[in-house]
Amino acid sequence: MPDNDHYVIIGNGPAGNHAAIALRKKDKQARITIISDECIPFYYKPRLTDFIADKTTETNLMVTPLESYKKQDIRIRLGQKVARIHPDSKSIFLQHMEKIKYTKLIIASGSRARLLPSMSSFADHLNFITSYTDVMEYKKQIAEANKFFIFGGDLVGFKFLNMLANMGKTITFMIDPNSLWPFHLTDDMLDKILTNLSKLNVSIIIDDDITNIEDQESAFMVTTRKGLKKTIDMVFSFNGLIPNIEFAKGTGIDIDHGILVNEYLKTNTKDIYACGSCAQIYNPGIKRYTTSIGWPNAVAQGEIAALNLLGDHRIIKSADKKYFDLEGVKIKTTWWEDIDDE
Repeated sequence: MPDNDHYVIIGNGPAGNHAAIALRKKDKQARITIISDECIPFYYKPRLTDFIADKTTETNLMVTPLESYKKQDIRIRLGQKVARIHPDSKSIFLQHMEKIKYTKLIIASGSRARLLPSMSSFADHLNFITSYTDVMEYKKQIAEANKFFIFGGDLVGFKFLNMLANMGKTITFMIDPNSLWPFHLTDDMLDKILTNLSKLNVSIIIDDDITNIEDQESAFMVTTRKGLKKTIDMVFSFNGLIPNIEFAKGTGIDIDHGILVNEYLKTNTKDIYACGSCAQIYNPGIKRYTTSIGWPNAVAQGEIAALNLLGDHRIIKSADKKYFDLEGVKIKTTWWEDIDDE
């Protein structure tokens, strides 16, 4: 390969980092750059709730320290937000309009918290736990607060709920079966979850909606459609994730909910691949595009995207871990194959 190749990866999660490692193993000469809008290197997002509860340290959050990137000759640019991609010139523009040229590109930008349209007018009063930046902003406030209102109920939300319960906090939880978007809780799943949650000291609300969140100096008043009023310290939204792909819109790259790729993780645009939770992968078996969640799936996709970018022709398969346990309910991590009978 020419020694002037420059492989650029947008995203610093498991998909992006494992793509970078796979590229470096196969190509010792090319330049490799990871661009991340976060301020720290690769870290364990599943450990964020333990970090909030002081059960783990900031050091133990880290997967890959900065020294490791230098050792592998992988450049990482932290705190750099991608504004847009220009496929014709093979360029990426950062938010401050710096231009970066690439030979081949992997989009592994992950997902961000989904803000419900009905809640957009209350966005300033809502808190999310999707990144290290979120946690550092709220960590002290969570420790000092006592009354919490949680609405939604995605995978991170349930973990956060259990963490608050173990900390002895007062919790009101408004559960929404659609909050695992793009997945959905059936009535049977919801019944099992409610049975398990009954073991915790949590006030549970179902079949209701938030109609107002009003700032009351050091607290908030939450009002629901059925007339419930709760004075609380913090409101958290856990309504699933949406792909973080705004920079790819209007570029000619095919997009639905996420970036559309074939079973080789290649987009419709030359020399651009996508993987991880920002991608929708075409499944030739069921003839539709599917999404996946979870660390193992992201790792597998990052590695396959890198190998195919270098000229391989490998079809992505789901990782061995095909389910998450959500309060006794199995949630699929992928729709790559029919696993209903397992």
